[in-house]
Amino acid sequence: MIEDIQYREIVDFAEYSILEDIQRDAWKMPDSELVPKRLIYATRKSGGVVIGAYLEDKIIGYTWGWIGNKEPFGIFIYSHHNAVREKYRNLGIGFQLKLEQRKWALKQGYELINWTFDPLQSKNAYLNLHKLGATCNTYYIRYWGEMIDALNVGMETDRLYCNWNLDSSHVKNYLIKKYRDFTDIVDNENHLVMKTIEKGNYIQIMDVKLEMDESILAIEIPSNIARYMENNKTLAIDWRNKSRTAFRNYFNKGYTIIDFALQKEKESLNCFYILEKQ
Repeated sequence: MIEDIQYREIVDFAEYSILEDIQRDAWKMPDSELVPKRLIYATRKSGGVVIGAYLEDKIIGYTWGWIGNKEPFGIFIYSHHNAVREKYRNLGIGFQLKLEQRKWALKQGYELINWTFDPLQSKNAYLNLHKLGATCNTYYIRYWGEMIDALNVGMETDRLYCNWNLDSSHVKNYLIKKYRDFTDIVDNENHLVMKTIEKGNYIQIMDVKLEMDESILAIEIPSNIARYMENNKTLAIDWRNKSRTAFRNYFNKGYTIIDFALQKEKESLNCFYILEKQ
């Protein structure tokens, strides 16, 4: 099936109503939270980009971005949506959509694509930082205000703002799977910002170390924050608050997130942001 998917710009306005339906399906968005089709279309007509993943001429996912211009970045593409229907998740479609967006941006002369994502969403972090090679050194508190979709209801909408330097050696290396190995970092407590313990299938934070000075640090997050939000909201909020403190503290000290590492132990999966002092 994957080999049958085609990627191309969505040029016909008649297809744009499908993008609203994909938002509902991918993110369980209520209508009040949807980005309307005419707005998406308008950004494309004014120089932005909307690329669809087509299977048998039906759009099953899309990526959408527009032109941004702000300090300290200059001119760049801001990528707002990268959505895939639930039925087609975990097939690499979201990754390929971003590659198509990168190809488009480079062809148009852009060297940077930026976007935001929830720092507690491990799958997004793995895609953005490890597979694509984006980096982050900015943390926003309550970036989107209060949201009521399934992914965000009841949680403050903190976001990492990431930078995808399209033609950098870091990005080029990661796109050909030439990754750095951080096994020794995540196995060494001298590099771990979070002191955690596993209790009843949940990871709890026992301590957050804010005075570390190693050149490379690791900040742990849960592998599936959605399960915490569904079954232990108090613990999910604790992760939000304490990870917020850790990220902001070390960004202020000159660290940048450069990767996202996974560590498998028996039946558990541990997830770590890798920060390097610049």
